[in-house]
Amino acid sequence: MASLVAKKKGKQLYYYVVESARVEGKPRIVHQAYLGTADKVAALVKDRTSPVPLSAASRDFGLPGALWLAAEQTGLFGVLETLWPAPRSGPSPARYLLLAAIHRICQPGPKTEVADWYGRTILHSIWGIPSERFTSQAFWDAFERILPEHLNPLTTGDDDPLDRAQLRLLNLWKGKQMVSRRLLAYDTTNFYTYIASNNTRNDLAQRGHNKQGRHNLRQVGLSYVLDGENGLSLCHHVYRGNVADGEEFSTSLARMLGMLDRCQIARDSVTLVFDKGSAALANTVELQEAGVGWISALPWNQAPAAWRERAVEQLPLCSSGQPGVHAAAEKLLVHGREYLCVLKYSASFAGEQLHSLTTSLSKVLQSLRRFAMELNKPQARWKENQIRSKIQRWLSGQFLQELIRYQIESRDGRWLLQFDFDTAAWQRLVDHRLGRTVLLTNRMEWTAEQVAMGYSGQQEIERVFRGLKDGDWLGWGPMYHWTDRKIRIHAFYCMLGISLLQHLHKQAQSAWSGISTEQLLEELRQIQQFVLLYPPQGEKGPNRVATVLSKQTLTQQALAKTLGLDQLHITQRG
Repeated sequence: MASLVAKKKGKQLYYYVVESARVEGKPRIVHQAYLGTADKVAALVKDRTSPVPLSAASRDFGLPGALWLAAEQTGLFGVLETLWPAPRSGPSPARYLLLAAIHRICQPGPKTEVADWYGRTILHSIWGIPSERFTSQAFWDAFERILPEHLNPLTTGDDDPLDRAQLRLLNLWKGKQMVSRRLLAYDTTNFYTYIASNNTRNDLAQRGHNKQGRHNLRQVGLSYVLDGENGLSLCHHVYRGNVADGEEFSTSLARMLGMLDRCQIARDSVTLVFDKGSAALANTVELQEAGVGWISALPWNQAPAAWRERAVEQLPLCSSGQPGVHAAAEKLLVHGREYLCVLKYSASFAGEQLHSLTTSLSKVLQSLRRFAMELNKPQARWKENQIRSKIQRWLSGQFLQELIRYQIESRDGRWLLQFDFDTAAWQRLVDHRLGRTVLLTNRMEWTAEQVAMGYSGQQEIERVFRGLKDGDWLGWGPMYHWTDRKIRIHAFYCMLGISLLQHLHKQAQSAWSGISTEQLLEELRQIQQFVLLYPPQGEKGPNRVATVLSKQTLTQQALAKTLGLDQLHITQRG
């Protein structure tokens, strides 16, 4: 039996007619014929004999359709519409926000591209709003209604529309039992911008230590609280790019506590998880006074050496829920108070560090070798401070200075560079450092395994940040906004998009266990809807329209059923 299959190459979908049969009892493709792109398929259909469609067009169906259904199911769109209702004519500001979020997931780009993209998706059919309504200027006008000019864009709190929206969403999701009271994951990051140095229209974009290495560009910071179980974005804050992570923690903690109190979520029922970048003494004291539970990664040098370097064989193995993980707990005096310390060893983490380190070592040793040969050349003109500065940049990666020893000396007007690999230091690193994390918590009654499991929520939020920066989940950049007001709104709809994605991923797990967010996005992108226009049956009457979905894999079929795409297609076809 022949069927139509879509295959993605780069950013383009190509279609094939395939015939399947059982070979040795297993289904196999026995023949396939290349058709081309959607436009090519339409041309082929038009050339067929009766019944001949007058035209054929494809729509992006799976991903935008699933995101729209998620916005309805979570109540997100309903809350936005309540806060920013529709005017007498035209879309509501809430719809502009939602469309901006969905566009950033499906096809990131400037607002000038949204209208054309929207017209090629199922959203155009569902909403029934002309594409011309979603011009770039229309987005800016809608955003002005969301955060009007008379409001200070950097003042947050009860009077801030975006903060009120976050609070309303948290209350809603709490009522729907979509928020876990067990774990909240907190982290910070920053995003570089292309805002000019002489642009004085914003105060958020400042120069600082950029985590993507673009220190020459102005950047904005983002702190973010993620529900540890369902992955929803509960609270975020955009701050100046020159503020250190430790300084931002105090501001973010006050925001988190305010939201918990207003939503009547008991502080002692929450465990906040964060990394060692925020584990300063002042922050520990603040957390103790706040009355919340917390788990933090402790800087390596702040834990007793004899305890943190215990042999792996002395650490109990965790249950199958955490494969390859060992953990041991002990009460220690840290930051002037007794806390529960947990030494966690992860075999998979050790493997990742080992792979990264060996790759870095290979590159640095080759660079040192080439540099040593360059210094030997008669025309070489290097000063000692230049040589040392260059080598120090190469050795700036984690552990490299411990493993590579070098010395330089001047002889007969030339600089000689000699270097060596410290095998003893390498063995100490493998035996007592790689794969290890020291955790600190005020949950004194928890077991080592519970603390280790709780800290895994931090890994989830780091995956979110990677998905934002790499554009694999949602394209934060490029950010085409030059004012504080627009930067905050940009962050707001990006975080809305993350909540929708996390909700979809949670649902998708029941359809296809173990599917990653990246796989989910790829599978949904391949589900296309074809719209075929046929001539009328008789001499008179309207043209007939038929819609059909592209051939789906078993994974796509399971996702379409679980996420409600099957029903959405039937509704639109009717």
